[in-house]
Amino acid sequence: MNRIDSLLNRLNDPNEDPWKRAEAALELGDWGDETVIPHLIRNLKEAEHDFIRRDCAEALGLLEICNDEVVDALIYAIKNDPFRYTRNEAAESLGKLEAKKAVPDLLEMLSTEPWDFGRASAALALAEIGDRSAVPHIINQIKKETEFFARRDMLIALKKFKDKRAIPLAVELLQNDPNWEVRKQAADNLGWIATPEGLEALVFALKRDPHILVRQECEKALIRIAGDHRIPWTTAEDLLNKKDQIKFD
Repeated sequence: MNRIDSLLNRLNDPNEDPWKRAEAALELGDWGDETVIPHLIRNLKEAEHDFIRRDCAEALGLLEICNDEVVDALIYAIKNDPFRYTRNEAAESLGKLEAKKAVPDLLEMLSTEPWDFGRASAALALAEIGDRSAVPHIINQIKKETEFFARRDMLIALKKFKDKRAIPLAVELLQNDPNWEVRKQAADNLGWIATPEGLEALVFALKRDPHILVRQECEKALIRIAGDHRIPWTTAEDLLNKKDQIKFD
């Protein structure tokens, strides 16, 4: 019996320890063998133990085989699985697979998933897929989020799009968000898309933000903008004075 067959026997054995079955699922994902897909999908849908389903969802992403059978199973999981960690792993796998078919369902998850961490994972998956129609939905959801890590992670998702529609929100969060991690991420985002309002917000926050890591991120963002436009870096004020040399996005 080869290793894959041994792992499949362990995964499919209802009398086996559930944790060992879950471990088998993850190892099967690492093998990258498409013959294991039906077994992972069946256990994702039918296994009674939450962590078996969770690890089957992750394993389907690890396989890096994107077909309708896999995508449909993962979509079913984000919509129906009762265990939030399974829904979360399914969303992450859809992102890894860049499953464009899943965009409408991930957009629904972004706004309706009860777990804030899961909503953030939906945003990150949409960013991995790269469908720019998701940008306004992520912007609107950030405005509703009360947990700082959800706002931060959704900003990370927006950063991947490099879409100037997200600039007003990044400026607003840099100036007013109560959490320093969110302000720091907003500063980072502003450094990848040069706009007049973003430049001014970074210079202001560099001088006034109370948290040193936010100020450091502002300086990094400004240095990046200067470098992208071949302007020698000296100070933030000098860069602001030379903004006529910047080709704003």
